[in-house]
Amino acid sequence: MSEQTPLLQLENIKVKKPHQPIEIYTSTLFPGLIYQIQGPNGSGKTSLLEVFAHEQKINEGTIYFEGKSGAKKQYSTKIVKGLISYIRQEGMQFKKTPLATLLDVVKAKRLSSPLAYRTVMELLDDFALQDIANRKMSELSSGTRKKIALLSVFLQESKLIIIDDPCFDSLDDYFVKKYVTLLKKNVKQDNRTLVLASAQSLVRHRLVDITLVMHKGHIIRVEKTYQRKPTTRRKPIKKS
Repeated sequence: MSEQTPLLQLENIKVKKPHQPIEIYTSTLFPGLIYQIQGPNGSGKTSLLEVFAHEQKINEGTIYFEGKSGAKKQYSTKIVKGLISYIRQEGMQFKKTPLATLLDVVKAKRLSSPLAYRTVMELLDDFALQDIANRKMSELSSGTRKKIALLSVFLQESKLIIIDDPCFDSLDDYFVKKYVTLLKKNVKQDNRTLVLASAQSLVRHRLVDITLVMHKGHIIRVEKTYQRKPTTRRKPIKKS
């Protein structure tokens, strides 16, 4: 990992927000890895995500993106934002229907209209959501709207995926298991970086590689998660 260029790195970051200041000595995100920011409400998780997403002004310190310094203006913040998928805790801007919402997301790929439609419908079908494609968003539950927001990351060609509170505990097991499996595969195969923030540990979903534990605006602990490979039981040898 040390030989690989970090996707994003923070050095001596200070954000002086009235109710949620943060101070990060150093934090590094590598491609192909999945991180969780864990901590209680008010610990600074969302503020840190906003720094990662280049949506929070920093008062001190330096942000590096793919080895280039933001302070030295070696990269364009506007371009970097285009490489980031950010699912906020309060959700996303929904169109009239799930289909319209996801078609709007896939526009950046500049696909033809028929191909864009087929791509979105295949994704909804994979998660057994094709029946709600043309339902009004106002008719759908908050859980279903959350699913649509989470699915949007598969339609974006981003290097960094940020999800503030995926709410897995409030979603059905079928969706969560399928989503986690596909998300992990997507991150590893395409060498993307995924950051999730949650007060509860997500380790049980076998998704997280590294957990950054936050408390009062500081990263107080870094934990590596080793995914154990399932053990295969040996068949008993039959006695002749």
